[in-house]
Amino acid sequence: MPVGYAWMPLLINGRVNVGDQAIAVATNNPSGYLASEQLGLGKGSSGPDIKWNDGGKPLFKFNLRLVSTVYTKDQHLHNFFQHCQKIEETGSLAADMDTSNKLKTLHAVESGTLIQFLPTVLNQLFRLLPLTNSEDVALNAVRVLVHIVCEASEVEKIDMLRSYSKYVFVTIPTVSSKSRTIHEELAKHLTSMLRPQSADFLVINKFLLHSWFFFEILVKSMSQHLLETGKIKSPRNERFPSNYQYRIQTLLQHIVPHITQKYKELPEATKNANHSLAIFIKKCFTFMDRGFAFKLINMYIENFNPGDSRVLQEYKFEFLRLVCFHEHYIPLNLPLMKRGHIKSYKDMRHDYTLSEEFRKQHFLVGLLLQAVKSALNEVKVIRAQAISVLRDLLAKHEYDDRYSTKTQQGRIASLYLPFITIILENKHRLNIGDGQSSPGAMNGDVSGEMIGDRSSIAPSLVSQRSTLSLQQSETIQTLQNMSGSGSVKLPRDSAVLAMIAGTAPQASSLSISDPKPILNGSNSSLASSKASSESVDKDPKDTPKSNGKHDRSYSMGGQQGQSSPIGMPRYDKLDQKEVKDLLICFMYIVKNLPEEVLLGWFNNSSEYDIIDFFNILEMCIQQFKYSSKKIIHKLSMIADSQKAHTLPTRKGPVDMFSHSRAASDIKTKRNTQLLESSGALDNVLLEGNFACEVGMIALDVIALYSANFKEQLQFREGDNSLMRKVFDLHLLFLQTNQSESILKHAFAALRSFINKFAKILFRGNATMCANLCYELLRCGNSRLPSTRSEACALLYLLMRSNYEFNKKKSFTRVHLQDQIDVYRMKYQVIVSVSQLISDVVGLSTLRFQESLSIINNYANSDKGMQRTCFPLEVKELTKKIRTVLMATAQMKEHQNDPEMLVDLQYSLAKSYSSTPELRKTWLDSMAKIHIKNGNLSEAAHCYIHGVALVAEYLKRRGRLTRAYPQGCRVFKNISTNVEADESEGQEDFGMQDVQYTNESLIEMLEEVAEALEKAERYELLGEVYKLIIPVYEERRDYQKLAQAYSILHSAYTKIVQVSLSGKRLLGKFFRVALYGQNFFEEEDSKTYIYKEPKVTGLTELCQRLQCLYTEKFGKHTVRLIKDSNKVNMKDLDSRFAYIQVTYVEPYFDERELEDRQTDFERNNNVRRFMFETPFTKDPKKAHGSVDEQYKRRTILTTSHSFPYVKKRIMVVYHQDMELTPIQVAIDQMQKKVVEIHEVVSMVTPDMKKLQLKLQGSVGVQVNAGPLAFAEAFLDKSKLRNYARKFTNSLKDIYRQFVQVCGIALELNGTLIMTEQMEYQESLKENFRNMVSKLEDIFDEKLFSDEDGKSISLDSTNRTSMSLFNVISSPTSQA
Repeated sequence: MPVGYAWMPLLINGRVNVGDQAIAVATNNPSGYLASEQLGLGKGSSGPDIKWNDGGKPLFKFNLRLVSTVYTKDQHLHNFFQHCQKIEETGSLAADMDTSNKLKTLHAVESGTLIQFLPTVLNQLFRLLPLTNSEDVALNAVRVLVHIVCEASEVEKIDMLRSYSKYVFVTIPTVSSKSRTIHEELAKHLTSMLRPQSADFLVINKFLLHSWFFFEILVKSMSQHLLETGKIKSPRNERFPSNYQYRIQTLLQHIVPHITQKYKELPEATKNANHSLAIFIKKCFTFMDRGFAFKLINMYIENFNPGDSRVLQEYKFEFLRLVCFHEHYIPLNLPLMKRGHIKSYKDMRHDYTLSEEFRKQHFLVGLLLQAVKSALNEVKVIRAQAISVLRDLLAKHEYDDRYSTKTQQGRIASLYLPFITIILENKHRLNIGDGQSSPGAMNGDVSGEMIGDRSSIAPSLVSQRSTLSLQQSETIQTLQNMSGSGSVKLPRDSAVLAMIAGTAPQASSLSISDPKPILNGSNSSLASSKASSESVDKDPKDTPKSNGKHDRSYSMGGQQGQSSPIGMPRYDKLDQKEVKDLLICFMYIVKNLPEEVLLGWFNNSSEYDIIDFFNILEMCIQQFKYSSKKIIHKLSMIADSQKAHTLPTRKGPVDMFSHSRAASDIKTKRNTQLLESSGALDNVLLEGNFACEVGMIALDVIALYSANFKEQLQFREGDNSLMRKVFDLHLLFLQTNQSESILKHAFAALRSFINKFAKILFRGNATMCANLCYELLRCGNSRLPSTRSEACALLYLLMRSNYEFNKKKSFTRVHLQDQIDVYRMKYQVIVSVSQLISDVVGLSTLRFQESLSIINNYANSDKGMQRTCFPLEVKELTKKIRTVLMATAQMKEHQNDPEMLVDLQYSLAKSYSSTPELRKTWLDSMAKIHIKNGNLSEAAHCYIHGVALVAEYLKRRGRLTRAYPQGCRVFKNISTNVEADESEGQEDFGMQDVQYTNESLIEMLEEVAEALEKAERYELLGEVYKLIIPVYEERRDYQKLAQAYSILHSAYTKIVQVSLSGKRLLGKFFRVALYGQNFFEEEDSKTYIYKEPKVTGLTELCQRLQCLYTEKFGKHTVRLIKDSNKVNMKDLDSRFAYIQVTYVEPYFDERELEDRQTDFERNNNVRRFMFETPFTKDPKKAHGSVDEQYKRRTILTTSHSFPYVKKRIMVVYHQDMELTPIQVAIDQMQKKVVEIHEVVSMVTPDMKKLQLKLQGSVGVQVNAGPLAFAEAFLDKSKLRNYARKFTNSLKDIYRQFVQVCGIALELNGTLIMTEQMEYQESLKENFRNMVSKLEDIFDEKLFSDEDGKSISLDSTNRTSMSLFNVISSPTSQA
């Protein structure tokens, strides 16, 4: 049962009554009890009669806690709500000062309370803005808004702010046109808050950090305003008043300086403000005049300049990224056509360059391209961001389903035409590094290692405008989504390309209300001719004069002025990723451009620009070349190290099962499992498909140009830069790694090329035909059967086209007029085969033979040629090729024997003495082998013979300059071998097709000079430059002259240095004799002189030859003959191979020694060599006493002089000379005199070497040597036993010996230190004793100290040459 009744008011003065309460309890509850009120002062109460318990004391005590979203217990917030309620009730604001105070007190409200009443507070603040006329009230309201948004963000309630802006906020309906709106007032007062005179930096910083909220409110208010007023249907320029546009413009002008000036101290805030501003302007395109939005963008961009910091550049490109990713970006860049005027691509002249007209017509694209162009001159980080913006935007276009047709994609690509100019201007910075493969890479060798069938990897997007005749029947695989890279494209249909603009009414209009000056940019031609000329060196006569197209002087007619460049151009190379992204953008544009647009670009471009364009296309092919599954898998593993660590360990060598088909299948299956398990198979497909797509795009462009500019390509019979570049692009597909599907298209393109330009191939420059033959023959060696088949078919077509081009006369020679053209194919094929097999390891004889059989089958089955001699000529040609292949088999057999390998190639080179290019091919191949083995002198002489060959050819053609018309004879001072080798050949018709010139001769001479310098044969550089310098003088090429004399100065300085130091080693010579008919066959009993590099010793050479022939013939079959005696063939066992190695020295007679005074001269152009064998008359012993010791001197003469193109030369003549004991003594003493003379003649004395010679000549231990000869042959009792000329010669040598020893002693005395004085005195004492004994024998005075001081070194050498004749005279005795 109730004990009583109690009640109390919840609101007191408009505020909820909370807290501790104590009220009286009534015993009854009459009607109208709420009207009861205590009167106080004991007067009772008014209203109904109420009976109170306990005299009305407050018996009921309790506590009230407020839980409400309507009422608050915070006094400041309560006062603000109450004030707002009064405003709504009265319809007008109270005093401005009171409102401002109420707003300021909100800063003291706790964040929890604000969050609890967030929608209500924000609604009241936003409604306050259009109601007040006070600037102070509105500014305070905005500041409170900034404070509240910041507080909500700090407590991680951003989602509430987003929910408010999206769902809760509702703008105030406008009653009349004069009514103010929230977005107008918010824009106005945000600007006031940002002004410097009223700036509160703390508030501004908070605003920058959370500006997104206010821009969202602006957009929401604008959209609701348009819907409520119905202005959404009005034209865009009538939707908002001009004063609002001005306020937005002013707001942007005040925000951007804060972003550009505070990015260092407030990185997060400025970044957020920049992002929010971009989003806001992007949304302005939806509601406002788009011309005004363009104006806002332009105002923003004007605040950034080239050379800004990295952060500001990042802000700019982030802004451009957001704006350009607008959903209607394409219509925004395509202004409406005038009615009745359809814009053709011929009228798109200004669209080819980044001109001012282009940027007015296509504002956003022009702005982005200008920014990218400028960014390419910045640092790497900025470049990367700029390129990524463009790349991602192009990827977005590719994926946009609204523009999926080829017509639409073509119109989009046309918007980016100026990018071609940009990339051409930066072509010198495109460094593809490892991505570029050498042209000599073998398709077959690489593709043979690919896992699976490459033909299944077809392009995902193949253009249908190709003029190729090949039907595309492969399955087209769709690439997966790779939005991050933007490099993957979805399939599009292949309808005829057309423009988007002008073909249908546009849904939106484009109005640039205030066309202000746009950012500075280049209004020049498609690419600077000056920049292009730096990379392309062409003959000025290359330009056709028929129609004036491809003019070199300017690209776009010069109708536009040349604008100033933005910043200084950079010349550093772009990195791999930048190059790849730029090329992806380039390929997207080229792929989608309509044919007429691309043709228009070619028509309005200079020849330099077109060649640069094809150079970029070549880079694309190189960069995105096909890689095998193995390679892609390996790269994937490197990129993902964790995944790589989890892969199974590979066991065994890579090629351990290479010769087993079953094992190969196992290997393929295992690698495929690895691919699938690692997830790299998708990467393989993507990379393969993209490589195919790039190849197809390139082939389409080449075919389009070739079909429409045939006249330009045929200028000067194809001997022009454009034709060379187009042809090189065709060959590039055969030189780089490509999939089978692309190779099929490449071969089809080449077939089309042959049909179009047969005259150029068969009558023009022979280089093109030669290169094509070489690449086709190389493809005929491919491991892929399909590639071999295609190559053979194309080679046969080339032969037949050559035959038909010459009116089916004969594939061999006919009368003189057509002789050269008919012979060309046969000649070039033989040349190409020779070049191909010069690389021994790269050719498979079996596969090549199979290819030759295919060509023969084509000729035999060609019904149209059965009644001609063509099949017979093809058979003859293939027979000649097989003959050359036999040499290949021998080379493979001896590929580990460098001497034999060079001999085989030397034989081939000699057999082609009448065909310069073939002979030079083999000489170059020999040079490569020599360089690989460290035989630099031999490599240099290969180049010498090659340039002499060219000189002789030019002489016979009458093309040599008047500087040296002698042909190869001019090289006789360099090598005595040249004239004999290079003047023997008879002129052959193949020489008619060789394109050697005086310029190429000079280039080859420069190569010879470089090779001689590397070989340390500096003395020959003077002879080489005697041939080069007159040409430089005739050309007035003073830069080359200065360089030549600088090289000569350096060479002669090095000669002086090595002459003083004696550290130059020009090689050692050895006699090598081979015995064993069963092993050496034709080389049995032949003797060679080997030239070994540097300080190769006898033991080292013996070990090398023994290992070489042991590997060739088997273990325990090779034996060394360890003496130099004559070999009796009857004493040799036929079961073994014998090698005799002997050290030999160059041999010169007296006349030669007078001419060969330096060490170099005694090691250059050497043909005769000598070795000595001691013996006695007793056959049982080789050595005896001094008067019994004989010596046999063997002189060997080689067929050619050293150095030569070979490091071993056969001995063609040998002579034996026997020296009697006294001649042996003369020889020994003469050697001592010469050795001591050389030491004392040094400009810088070598004390150590000097003392060694003195010790060996006057020392006590060895005194018996010189004295023994004197006592044996010059003693009075023995003089009559020997001829007088020998004894007199020996006496003269002893006189020289004493004199030179005395000089050496005096020199040593000037060099020694104090501690060696005792040693010097000992030498002098020994010398005096030796001289005393010799004087007793000679019975004459030989030496005195006074004589020693006056003796000249020249006098000691005066009679040395005359003694040589005595030693070398026939054996005779008294």
